[in-house]
Amino acid sequence: MTSLHQQIRRTIRRHGLLPPGAKVVVGLSGGSDSIGLTRLLLELAEHGGFTVAGVAHLNHGLRPSAARDEAFCHEFARRVSLPIIIEAADVRAFGAAHRLSLEDAARRLRYSFLERAASALGGDRIAVGHTQDDQAETLLLKLIRGAGLTGLAGIYPRRDSVIRPLLDVSRAELRGYLSAAGETWIDDESNDDVSNPRNRIRHNVIPELNRAAGAPTSPAIARAAALAREDGDWLDELAREQMTVAAASADEGPALDARALAAMPRPLLRRVLLETLRQHGGGREIGLEHVESVLALLGGLEGGVDLPGCRMELRRGKLVLLHQAVPVR
Repeated sequence: MTSLHQQIRRTIRRHGLLPPGAKVVVGLSGGSDSIGLTRLLLELAEHGGFTVAGVAHLNHGLRPSAARDEAFCHEFARRVSLPIIIEAADVRAFGAAHRLSLEDAARRLRYSFLERAASALGGDRIAVGHTQDDQAETLLLKLIRGAGLTGLAGIYPRRDSVIRPLLDVSRAELRGYLSAAGETWIDDESNDDVSNPRNRIRHNVIPELNRAAGAPTSPAIARAAALAREDGDWLDELAREQMTVAAASADEGPALDARALAAMPRPLLRRVLLETLRQHGGGREIGLEHVESVLALLGGLEGGVDLPGCRMELRRGKLVLLHQAVPVR
């Protein structure tokens, strides 16, 4: 077993990603991350107490090479003797219909598809190929947008059934492993488009940070995200307790007691509001600006505020949540 295998196995064990008997389905794009993830999990499964149930590929239809990617994934699945489920989605139409950005629409459709594919293949875990480099890019992207501790925690190793076993592995390590094995992959040409903020960080910012530090910086940046995540998990636990304390009811819908909210330390209050909005936002992206708008509402600056999937109003000492038929970006 190579050091790469050992590192991934440590990540799996540390975060409980694949308990004994788990059946994992891999989200397959055709890129080095997902190809490497599939091969590594197949090799680790021989002594890991879990099985790879299959792979799943969603054709987003956003690039001219989408058909090529689909065919490549189908052939790869045949070579490694895994069942594959493939679907096509009209991301642009879905985004327009639900007033979502292209990125958010693609993300929602992708994870919804992966859940269906896992169910069809008998899987109870969905593995995706985010690496240490993705983690560093995410933290920097959140930082320049002014994120709080929740955002700076970056990508989580596990969210419900979705797991990320490669978060402690660099993209260079992964590609070195694939090259040594004689394995090929597809490069997504859209990753070279520096009009995209993440791509600018990948191609411009991180190389400059590496030159300034005289060494690769992604491991240290990813480590900072892990530390922020641990602190954030503790604060989240406290916030869940405070949500129970502040819970109230109103004729119009779910509510929180404004006086109880006002008594909370600001870091806990933000988390209580964030979790409340996430529970009632219908899976929509909730950002710091939405939480800040509710804080302004509590301060008496506004009578109500429209948010993704809901509206909040301050009524008779209660912060009342009203559901909306039309989503707000």
